[in-house]
Amino acid sequence: MKNRYILFPLIVSFVLLTLMSACGPKKGSITAAREAYLKKEYFVSGTNYRKVYSNTKNKQEKIESANKAAECYWLMNDMKNAESWYRKAIKVDATNTENQLRLAKTLKNNQKFEEAIVEFKNYQKLTQENSTAVERQIKGCENALKWKNEKTRYNVENVKGLNTRWQDFAPQWFKKDQLYFTSDREKGVSGSSVYGWTGNGYTDLYTTTYKVDKKNANNIAYQAPVLVDKDKLNGKLNDGSIAFDSRFSTAYVTRCNYDNGGKGKSCRIYQSSLTGSEWSDPEALPFSTDSFNCGHPSLSKDNQLMYFSSDMPGGFGGKDIYVVSYSKRSKSWDEPVNLGPVINTEDDEMYPTIHEDGTLYFASNGHVGLGGTDIFMSKGSGKDWGEPINMKSPINSHGDDFAVIFGKDKESGYFSSNRDGGKGQDDIYRFSMNPLVFTLSGVVRNAKTKAIMPNVYVNITSSSDTGKIVLKTDQLGSYKIVLKQRTDYELFASRSMFYDSKLEEQTTKGLEQSADLVQDFELNSLGLETFTLRGILYDLNRAEIRPDAALILDSLVLVLNKYPSLKIELGSHTDCRADSLYNIELSQRRADSAVAYLLRQGIDSLRLESRGYGENELEVKECACEGPNERAQGLKCSEAQHQLNRRTTVKVLDIYWEKPKPIIVAPPKTPGKPGAKPAPGRAVPAPKR
Repeated sequence: MKNRYILFPLIVSFVLLTLMSACGPKKGSITAAREAYLKKEYFVSGTNYRKVYSNTKNKQEKIESANKAAECYWLMNDMKNAESWYRKAIKVDATNTENQLRLAKTLKNNQKFEEAIVEFKNYQKLTQENSTAVERQIKGCENALKWKNEKTRYNVENVKGLNTRWQDFAPQWFKKDQLYFTSDREKGVSGSSVYGWTGNGYTDLYTTTYKVDKKNANNIAYQAPVLVDKDKLNGKLNDGSIAFDSRFSTAYVTRCNYDNGGKGKSCRIYQSSLTGSEWSDPEALPFSTDSFNCGHPSLSKDNQLMYFSSDMPGGFGGKDIYVVSYSKRSKSWDEPVNLGPVINTEDDEMYPTIHEDGTLYFASNGHVGLGGTDIFMSKGSGKDWGEPINMKSPINSHGDDFAVIFGKDKESGYFSSNRDGGKGQDDIYRFSMNPLVFTLSGVVRNAKTKAIMPNVYVNITSSSDTGKIVLKTDQLGSYKIVLKQRTDYELFASRSMFYDSKLEEQTTKGLEQSADLVQDFELNSLGLETFTLRGILYDLNRAEIRPDAALILDSLVLVLNKYPSLKIELGSHTDCRADSLYNIELSQRRADSAVAYLLRQGIDSLRLESRGYGENELEVKECACEGPNERAQGLKCSEAQHQLNRRTTVKVLDIYWEKPKPIIVAPPKTPGKPGAKPAPGRAVPAPKR
């Protein structure tokens, strides 16, 4: 567990500064190193311990200097140096299992995830411990390896205009066009004074005004940051991590080291009111005492709840997140309530941000993360919260990521990080999100032949609309549509002459990345491509439609009306008796008679064709009249058998028939001026010959 003041962000690395001159023990001595360590001046202590390690021949001093130098770099969050010194410490003191655990954690911070997993498991072997905390660390390494190639909607950029080579962190909105943030850059209120813990200056609050390009919301111009009020919100010690009420008239700021005449080591939350352009003298909130650390305040939209981080007694370990309610009756803050074990772990939970929609964001090095501290989100209230969700890369990195704030739409915002590639130690980053775009496309095919099917209707209903969307497949049998976010869809394909496809379901709910969804369909034919219609029979040597045949033709009319894209041929036949040429003529009259009947029922003539086959396609083939003695051959079959051959059959010619559009013939142009029209009621004179 990193034992650091709650105000300060986590530093990945920093350049070793020239050691401060001071009275006291000789520089580089074990005594100087110990005294600086007790004062929590880890920058000074670590520098001295390094020199002791290099110069001493005393075994115990060697062990102490390696252990303490490693710990100083750990506490300053300089993970590159910490890794190196923990390796030295383990080499000279293999029994120190805490060093083994710290080495594994530094490897994780330095993106050496495979090595880190090995060292975490070595720690488990040494201690015979399979704690939840260690398992979470191993899981974090595994996730880092898995998540690094995942797609993301986030675009992250370093806000170079705000950052320096020092610590710049904890941005916060102020009014419509300003940001407040914390920095220990040079030329702050404390001047050249050095804070012994970090080797940097003391932190101060800065503000910047920004302007958003109306044409491109991601193009933002920032004015040069300036110090906030030097006499009130900023003092000569550590000030930072600020929050405002919804009217921006009250500020809640974290201030450290102000107790006991500047000798105190605690951080407290102070309140200040804005009158005009002047902030009042900050006053410490009563629940935030000098017995423990409190900081990183964040207010709910109604200003009635404050979330903050603290290491007050009774927590789960390290720094926990608490919530405190404001009592309108007493006009004071009640007793803080710990958010409970779902949010808080035995390690550190810090920098809470409560969004106006009730979502809690916070930084933690206790939950399964990618590096040092990661940013997590959870929904809930009081002590009832959902399992925290890691925001993954690129919001989180192998370093320390913390202090996130969001715009109202949660599509953009700022956070702090000491990841590689930054301008300084901790930098402020801006993020924006690519818009979610969901499409649905597919192809419709014939279930039997697998042929593509154009002009098929795709019917779509959604959970967000009461209407229906109907698409039509193109000549390639395909369709495509853009879908809404967080919506369920039901869809099916339909076309005349085919059964509807089965009902399919698609959804965009729960999708965190843009996606091109695919839904293909197959349609089964009704079987009308070739169907047999029996019972249209004729008397011997007659072509009139009999009453029994009329009933069959009436049923055919129903089919043709139900399927208006059906085009058919009515083919008529005779028995084998009589001359074959005569039978061709007779069968044609029978076909024409059947067509005429359908025309009288209102069927379009363009959908009907008639053809006489004579005796060429007998139903009862045994009744063929072959050879020179045709009459004798015909006597082989009964009259009932010959009756079956005197029939009309139906053949499907087209199941996609469409009525031709009428051709509009333009009237001839009138001679004379182009486009001239004759006057109404007057004859057009004939042209001269």
